[in-house]
Amino acid sequence: MTTKNDPDSSTTINRRSRLGLRALAFAGLAAALAYSQVSPLQIIPLAPPGYSPDHNTVLHIKGPTEVLQADLIFQQGGTTGWHIHPGPVVVVVKSGALTEIHANGCMTVHPAGSAFFEQPDEVHNVINQFNGVTEVFATFLSPAGTPPLIPVSDPGGVCPNA
Repeated sequence: MTTKNDPDSSTTINRRSRLGLRALAFAGLAAALAYSQVSPLQIIPLAPPGYSPDHNTVLHIKGPTEVLQADLIFQQGGTTGWHIHPGPVVVVVKSGALTEIHANGCMTVHPAGSAFFEQPDEVHNVINQFNGVTEVFATFLSPAGTPPLIPVSDPGGVCPNA
């Protein structure tokens, strides 16, 4: 029988403690390795999902198509200038806000977290009127051999609701 003052007793307790700690460390390492395995598919968002209330979105293009995904960074006051797209565009606003000026002069503000669609040949201008940098992700679907953005002149529209 061992007692508190028995030197063999403390050795046995220390040995058991070390074995317990080793077992715990091994279990932790095994768990870390199990969770560090790469799944067969990883979906890594570039921006939080954007939301659009549009109910009728048409993303149709005939013939060979070039797809361009771009990260657009607008400094304060940055603008695309008046332009059209030869095919549809899907835009997700990651941060900041963009103001879209339509050909009729009316404006739509697209805040962070929103998504919007641009139809082919729709004349518009996009500007960062936000007090800071705005970042968006755009996916351009263009007929093969055409640029994703084609400059046009200001249509001079005046919004009837202004």
